[in-house]
Amino acid sequence: MASRAGTTKTLTLEKGKEGERFQTVIPSDLDVYKGPLMSETVKPATIGGTWFPHAPGPDVAGKTIVLYFHGGAFIEGDGRDANCGQLAKRLLRKGGADAVFSVQYRLSGYRGVNPFPAALQDALSSYLFLLSKVCVPAGQIVIGGDSAGGNLATALLRYLHEFEAGINVPMPRCAVVLSPWVALFQYEFAENPNRGTDFIPASYSCRGAHAYAGSEPDAASNPYITPLGNPFPTRVPIFVNAGSAELLYESITRWAEEMRGVDGNIVEVHHEEAAVHDTFLLAELLGFEKSAWEVAARIGEFMHRH
Repeated sequence: MASRAGTTKTLTLEKGKEGERFQTVIPSDLDVYKGPLMSETVKPATIGGTWFPHAPGPDVAGKTIVLYFHGGAFIEGDGRDANCGQLAKRLLRKGGADAVFSVQYRLSGYRGVNPFPAALQDALSSYLFLLSKVCVPAGQIVIGGDSAGGNLATALLRYLHEFEAGINVPMPRCAVVLSPWVALFQYEFAENPNRGTDFIPASYSCRGAHAYAGSEPDAASNPYITPLGNPFPTRVPIFVNAGSAELLYESITRWAEEMRGVDGNIVEVHHEEAAVHDTFLLAELLGFEKSAWEVAARIGEFMHRH
């Protein structure tokens, strides 16, 4: 239905039922939006984010904070309670997180609504918000995301690596990407061996890919849009989850192997047996609660190791 209707979602910066757990994030006034984040038409903007279970207090230095980017093909979701509440609960109870800041990044839409690099600008703004406004040490921040959010988390890691010296921004502790969307333009699923077991229609992936890429030239090979085929070095350990019955399984495992092939990279892959796409976000909707809790436990083990 979402694919057919093609309606651009509108987001609000009102606190709503999240109350004081919803906070606004204003763009940094530092010269940090460089390279792929520079655009004549897309500028950094004020966004929001929801804390789970609540914003950290003065003792934040001893806490593990997950900066989380939700899935939804860059066209749906808002990171609030209804969207990410259950996911955050799993990270808090089993995933090693003391708090989760779920980002309401700008959603893309047809006719040039918030195309790339809008969401990536927002990802950087939210990371800097944790560092400078909430005063979380970089070594206590874990970057996470599912599906499109996993793509975004990966792009942020790439950006921090490529421009670290120029923007003087420290690297996070580690990263967790769940069913990451690493090949946006591979949405012709007719020959995919998991076509019969997953639920994503090609029309949904097609809409999200083109809305996000906008008029960006060579989006299918742009490393900040298409991670597959564009491995990069990072000293940040990465946990990758892939469902063995999901349409993206092959592309995710190929990308993970590419990243593992770079000297110095630490990439741990969890193969979620018989799982469809993005069970960590959609567990309650799809009936994968047990599987999602097992993934959370694996994330917790990974966090403990790193």
